[in-house]
Amino acid sequence: MEDRGFNEIELRGMMQRATAWRPSAWEGRFVVESAMTGRPWEIVVEPDAAGKRLVVVTAYRKEPS
Repeated sequence: MEDRGFNEIELRGMMQRATAWRPSAWEGRFVVESAMTGRPWEIVVEPDAAGKRLVVVTAYRKEPS
């Protein structure tokens, strides 16, 4: 997380402010769209049905296309 410029508290905030989600290119994973400091971010998550959790795989700032 540190090398991407955020910490756990900021990641939790991004998850709370999620605006959309979509299936990822990887089967079983999803991309959550959010924002931090006014810039768009994407968070890749994977459901853990056995643990009833959502596992964060990675998060990155979305560059303009």
